Formats: sequence, structure tokens, C-alpha cells
Amino acid sequence: MSPSIATADSPKGLKATEVFQAQYNKARLGDEEAQTLNEHPGFAAYLAAGIRQFSAKGPVFPVYVEIEVGGKSKDELVAEIEADGMFVSDLAKDIMSKPAWKPGEKEMIKFARVQVRDLGFTKNPTTREIWARILELGHFLCQPGDGPALRKELKGQVKGDYFWTAMEQITASGGHPDVFYVRCDVGGERWLLGYWVNPCDEWGLGDGIVFRLCK
Repeated sequence: MSPSIATADSPKGLKATEVFQAQYNKARLGDEEAQTLNEHPGFAAYLAAGIRQFSAKGPVFPVYVEIEVGGKSKDELVAEIEADGMFVSDLAKDIMSKPAWKPGEKEMIKFARVQVRDLGFTKNPTTREIWARILELGHFLCQPGDGPALRKELKGQVKGDYFWTAMEQITASGGHPDVFYVRCDVGGERWLLGYWVNPCDEWGLGDGIVFRLCK
């Protein structure tokens, strides 16, 4: 027997429509903005891709940490991290000085921490493939302010532990794309570092990354 197909008029379709309506109302678009959205040639395709993406079943990732992010400037974050006896590298500070780095709005966010293989890869993927898989599974990349917020929160990070933040890379002053790298050295020094990550770089299956969990 073939499975039933949910349509916009079915109970599940009507529920999805309610969700869309609520988000549309929340956006509070003006007449011109609404018209631009309606006429945008890519909007229907974007919506269709989102429906497919978020309806796909995938692995369930536990919450690594839930913390408050956003609402603090570069100087505030650096001062708070260093006041707790931790360190911010020159490259990390450089990343935070770029226009692409923004603290974002204050909010509570749940993060997952996984090894690359946990995303379903069986051979070394590229950065581009990892970022795409996170989105495909219905989750989100880290925002620019998440790396410093994670460093500030993880005061008890154990010696030798480290991970990368899966985020849109920010071009540093040296001209290369970077993400944040949160590390505790074997000597116990806890660092917020920058790390050069090209879209085509390959990652090991055991490499650790952090990303935002779907709410």
C-alpha cells in the first residue's frame, strides 16, 4: 500500500501553513517588502528546499551546552574572557575587528558538538560539504559571536580538548578565511584562537566541530 501524501489541505499541511503564517506575520513586512518577496523568482524554490530540508529525518544530536550569546561588543567579550584567566589570540581579535564579525542579538542557544563522522561522512569531507550537511540536517551554522561566547562559558574545558566552530568564514587581515578554534592546551591554558579554513579543505572524520541546534 502506498503511503498517504500530505497536501496543503491535509491536517499536517494545514499545520505547516499555520507555522508559515505565524512567521510571515512576525516579520512585519511593509507593503513594498511584501511585494518584493512575492515577486522574487527564487522565493518559491527557497521555500520548497526548506520544506524538504526540515522534513528529512536525520541523527539526533545531544545538547553540548546551552548558553546566552550576543549583545556584547568585541572589547567586552575579550575583557571578560581575559578576566577569567583565559586568552584570546591576536588572530581571534583580528577576526572580531572585521565588519563581518557582529555580536548579534542576545539569545539563548543550544549547541551540538560532534565529530565529523557523526554527520554521516565515511570519507574525509571538505569544509563546504560539512557546512552543507549541517544545514541539510535542519541545524544552523554558528554565528560570528558564538566562538567568543563559547570560550567565555567553557571555563572548565579539560586539558588537551579542542574544537572548531562551524561558521561562515571571516577573512582576516592576512587575506585568508578563518573560523574560531576553542582550545585548552595540555598545560591548561584556555584559548580562543583563529584557524585558517578554506572551503575546499578536507577534514578528518574524528575532527570536532560545534554548531547551533535547531530550536
